[in-house]
Amino acid sequence: MDKRMTQLLKSSVVAVILMNSFVLNAQQVFHSIDEIWVYAKENNPDNSVYQLQVEKAVKDQRIANSSLYPKINAGFNSQYNLDIAETPIPGEIVGKPGETVYVRFGQEYSYNGGITVSKTLLDWQSIFQSKIAKSNTQLKQTEKALYEQTLREQVAQIYYTTITAQSAVNNAQEDLTLADSILQIAYDRFQEGLIDGLSFNQAKINRNNAFDKLEQNKQYLVENQLNLKILLGLSTSETLVLKEQIELNMNNSIEFVPQNEASIRLYEAQIEIADLERKQALTRFTPKLDFIYYWGGTQYQQDFNLSFNSNDWQPNSYIGLNLSIPIFSGFGNKNQCSSAKISQNIARLNYEEEIRKSSITDSILLNNYLSYKKLAETANENLKISGENVQLAYSRYSEGLISLDNYLSVYDDYLAVESQYFTRLSDYMINKATILSRNN
Repeated sequence: MDKRMTQLLKSSVVAVILMNSFVLNAQQVFHSIDEIWVYAKENNPDNSVYQLQVEKAVKDQRIANSSLYPKINAGFNSQYNLDIAETPIPGEIVGKPGETVYVRFGQEYSYNGGITVSKTLLDWQSIFQSKIAKSNTQLKQTEKALYEQTLREQVAQIYYTTITAQSAVNNAQEDLTLADSILQIAYDRFQEGLIDGLSFNQAKINRNNAFDKLEQNKQYLVENQLNLKILLGLSTSETLVLKEQIELNMNNSIEFVPQNEASIRLYEAQIEIADLERKQALTRFTPKLDFIYYWGGTQYQQDFNLSFNSNDWQPNSYIGLNLSIPIFSGFGNKNQCSSAKISQNIARLNYEEEIRKSSITDSILLNNYLSYKKLAETANENLKISGENVQLAYSRYSEGLISLDNYLSVYDDYLAVESQYFTRLSDYMINKATILSRNN
């Protein structure tokens, strides 16, 4: 019996250890916004897609560069001549002077094998295609950088909203505890006949309102936690733990908004590609020069009998140049140039518009930050004063110096101030996070 109990105890300990290990593995704990930024960059699914697009662009660039290198091909072909054409020759060759004799030259079967080396000596279209592919790689890298900046902004906004919601839940729990105390006092006085049923019912309603507020804050907290999990690439089963406590630190004020360089670089890259595409369109009017060298051999047979004896193969090699000059393409080249020029103008206008809008947006962002900073300071001061008033009112009500109506009036003012404080604090932290997301 003792052995069974010992074995059962050991099994229980092992089960507890495994369970704790599973819980720890399923938890993601973050102590600061910097930690969560690093994690989001590495695990966000959309950012992984952007990384794959960059890698694909690098491969496409190598494909485009391949046109600048020589091409080497090995080839073999066989041919069966169903009918060999007759060739007219002077009769003197075959002992028939004064006549024209038709003679068939060749065998029924012929085989050719060799190596072809080709190199494009002049092709401006391939040169600019290589440059466009390189610029497209830079464009994809810029798009990834811009997305990561947007991701930092989104993560920061939801992160600060979440920890603000956590503080709101904690305050709501304290409010509920206070409401329970008031309800207990009201119940005792109602039992003693010191207050009537109306006052007692007000205390119950006050407690229910505090509970309702707590549940709303919890729901808002869970919603933001789930949104944060989406950006972090976490599953719903994983636990998200945020250790940082929200603090209203006004010492480090932001004086200016850094320019949205990632967005500007994106439009600059688009201009560069548009300019290269316009130049590539102009190369449609330029000639193309190719060099070709062939080294191989030819074998003729009267029947279907391929020989691998070197004596049966006749050398067959040549060097060639191929010059291609475009003359008329049905106005396609001309229209292509016009279209590329329009695309270049569109890219430049988009760039100029982004510069203009970015300057205005940055001004709005800085103005909102400074405004919400002042509002958050005022709300924080009001919260402290209202909290003191609630404590004073609670002490006086406990001592029977004021009525429940007077206490509830002070408490309702406190709830309004508390709600305003968390709203102002959230707005302030979101605007601050948006600005800080541009620093890295």
